[in-house]
Amino acid sequence: MGLTLSQIDRLLTDWQQKSDAANRNLLELYDLPAYQRLSGSGNPPSNVTGTTQQQASTALTAIERLFDYLELFNRQIDRACRLRKELPSLFISDSQLQEIEQLLLGLSIELPEAQTPLAQRDLVALERQTRSISLEDLLNRMMVAFAIARDTFVAVEIAWTELESKLIVTHRSLAELQQLAQNLQVDVPPSLATAQANFTDLQLQIDRDPLGLNLAFTQDLTPLIDNARRELESLAQQRQQLQADFAAALPSLQYLRQLDRDSIAAYTESQSKISHGLPTFSSIPSEEIAELERWLERLKAKFAAGTILAVRVGLTNWMQKVQAYTVAATAALTANRLPIDTRQELRGRLDALSAKALAKGKAEDPILMDLATRARAVLYSSPTDLNLAIDLVGQYERCLNRSLTC
Repeated sequence: MGLTLSQIDRLLTDWQQKSDAANRNLLELYDLPAYQRLSGSGNPPSNVTGTTQQQASTALTAIERLFDYLELFNRQIDRACRLRKELPSLFISDSQLQEIEQLLLGLSIELPEAQTPLAQRDLVALERQTRSISLEDLLNRMMVAFAIARDTFVAVEIAWTELESKLIVTHRSLAELQQLAQNLQVDVPPSLATAQANFTDLQLQIDRDPLGLNLAFTQDLTPLIDNARRELESLAQQRQQLQADFAAALPSLQYLRQLDRDSIAAYTESQSKISHGLPTFSSIPSEEIAELERWLERLKAKFAAGTILAVRVGLTNWMQKVQAYTVAATAALTANRLPIDTRQELRGRLDALSAKALAKGKAEDPILMDLATRARAVLYSSPTDLNLAIDLVGQYERCLNRSLTC
């Protein structure tokens, strides 16, 4: 049993809506700047190459086929609509309804196929074979062709738009990195030089292969720029660290000088006020400290000229040398102060022991009095015989302790 009139009307409405949508979408695709440039609508087509040329060729073939399909599609629907309008209001025959049904659902559209090569034809074969398909089959073919064309032209449109933005951003990035290299007074890194050369080439090719260039930006150019940025930013950080190290270098050298002066002063005082005392240590030779100053000035000059890596190594060695001298100077100062400090400690000890003897009623003990008198005479004489002073204070303490236990 065939379709009723109401069913045919619903089908016609549905196909008309699909036809309207197809026409709108195809016109919107036609208006894409990428399609206009690639197809040459109104102007010579863009002379694209590479990936863009391959995909654009397929897309242009698809859209050409799509226009042919759309013409068949619209013609079939128009024919069905015309037959529907011609139907009488009463006494509609089944054959009239079947004719419209065949147009809408049957294999009623003759679709020309590709030309058959002569080698594959027999005597009565036609040059071109045709096949009949339904309106639904034709719509499916149209949708496949539209998807191919849409995806390609939209991708090209996006690629051109993105490339314009990428060109601006990349140009700015390259300029910033070039300026950073100049500020650091270093040679342009090889990765940056390669990126600049590639960027110049890509600028010339942007209109010819946007799809290929978009990929080249991601795979080739961006990693080069990232590598150059990391290298230069690392140098910038090293430069900042060197500036901080240089700022700390002079105070550390001044501190070393002061340590050495204090050590010499302590040594001189110990030599003049102490005899037969603990050993003392000499200071760092003045020529060594002067050489450290000259070395630092040479490093500063190289740094001002833009040398970073070698200066970093040199300054590290310089700081290690200063640190070693500082440790030695600190030890010398401590050793040179020790005799004077020891004498002062002995004076305090003797006073404390004398006070203890007084408190215990032993202050007038003849032996203790003699030891105290002799110890004070030695401790307050110059130069002080430190060994003798140590011995006398020790005797006084032992004698006092014995007297307290008796």
